[in-house]
Amino acid sequence: MPATSPPAHTFSLAYDARAQQLLACWRGHVTDNDLYAEYAELVASAEAHDYCRFWVLDIRARSWHSAAFRHWFSNEFAAAAHAALRRPLFLAYVVSPDQGRYINTPGVQTSQYNCLAYDLYTFFFDSEAAARDWLAHQQALNVDGQTSPTT
Repeated sequence: MPATSPPAHTFSLAYDARAQQLLACWRGHVTDNDLYAEYAELVASAEAHDYCRFWVLDIRARSWHSAAFRHWFSNEFAAAAHAALRRPLFLAYVVSPDQGRYINTPGVQTSQYNCLAYDLYTFFFDSEAAARDWLAHQQALNVDGQTSPTT
């Protein structure tokens, strides 16, 4: 039997004007360099869509990120996103059951805590519907961009 390679990496990004949410989806294996570029693309798209601060990030079909990416995310990305968007940013990650084991690790929890300094709030969900519902709730509470998130 021939060796199989990981699925090809794909990234898609769309804006749902009705819900005023960015929708990103990854498939396959991703490298840190892929993610750096794609997160920059997310910020640019947010700026182009009236500084959209409510994002659904579907990572169920991609590889989990590295510790180096996590460090970059909670320091460099969080600061850059805060500077660009100037108001709280809400990221609703849709994860697979297998990825759920990473969520409560010290590294992820530390990253989430570090992001708070930049008004960047990350939460994890097992379905897109739950993620979008949480974002809609945050949108209702954050009309002025000043309210902290609720679970």
